[in-house]
Amino acid sequence: MQVTLMSYNIENMGHLFDKNGVAKHSEKRVSAITETILNSEPYILGIVEASDNIKDHECFVKTSDLASFDFKIAKSSHKRNRQDMMLYYRDPFELVSIDENISFYEDWTEDIDEDSIVELLRFERKPLEVVLKNRKSGHQILIILVSFKSKAVFSVTDIHRYEHLALANRKKLYAQAKKVRERLDMLFDEDPDRAVIVMGDLNDEIGLDHFQKQIGTSAVETITGDIHEPSKILHNTMWYLTKKQKTAQELWTMEYADPIVSNYKKHKAWLDYIFVSPGMWRKDAPIQYIADSGSISEKTDASKLASDHFPVSCKLEIA
Repeated sequence: MQVTLMSYNIENMGHLFDKNGVAKHSEKRVSAITETILNSEPYILGIVEASDNIKDHECFVKTSDLASFDFKIAKSSHKRNRQDMMLYYRDPFELVSIDENISFYEDWTEDIDEDSIVELLRFERKPLEVVLKNRKSGHQILIILVSFKSKAVFSVTDIHRYEHLALANRKKLYAQAKKVRERLDMLFDEDPDRAVIVMGDLNDEIGLDHFQKQIGTSAVETITGDIHEPSKILHNTMWYLTKKQKTAQELWTMEYADPIVSNYKKHKAWLDYIFVSPGMWRKDAPIQYIADSGSISEKTDASKLASDHFPVSCKLEIA
């Protein structure tokens, strides 16, 4: 059986609802979000920038065209902030646990840039860990939904201050990715074949920008893993798209205005990802990643209205 997994950053989802359900001013956007999700028909949907109110999600899945999916909602009791993280799932998946290891992501100290100064590090939104199982076979999959520190500088006074804040943001971003990578290494040390998926908004692109060159690394490469431990390297489900001569979709999931120069032309960035664990490549894996199945949602009028991010998805084969 093939199932689709989707990760979606729904911009300011909490603003779409009021005490009566979908707010009047948000009806077109909610319809566009619903259409975008329906186009992929996901069995597992991770939402970043989700509303922190469970009633909003219950309203969304019961009163929209998503009702036919009969989604269940995995909401943690841990308070992240108004922009929460949420996981929807449907048959044949069942919930096993949620945020069972949330303590791993508490504030920590580390000399992240090796300047002999120990910094206090933290997540603005701690990663959401959800374990699901295939109701029919009992096989489990761990989903780690992430929303890392934005690289953007939203308030600057001059170029010098911009450079200072931008570099600081890259360090925070690297620290958060490094912490998640430590968690992954622990999981693979326990069970090298465990089915693990990391997905969400990494707020980073492949390669090193001007600021990351000063640090020497980036969030995407850090999450992927160490080339000296190939058995622990995650696979970027959309990487194959970079090798195709012609693609129907461009490799970007978000666009934004220049932070310094007022210009009609927007920057495009690939910020949203789905990574799968090495064990999911095995031909006999009970939950197997289907090669070259990763995609970015088509940039339709509906998906453009729905959010400032375009969702990403991939397909899995379950026994």
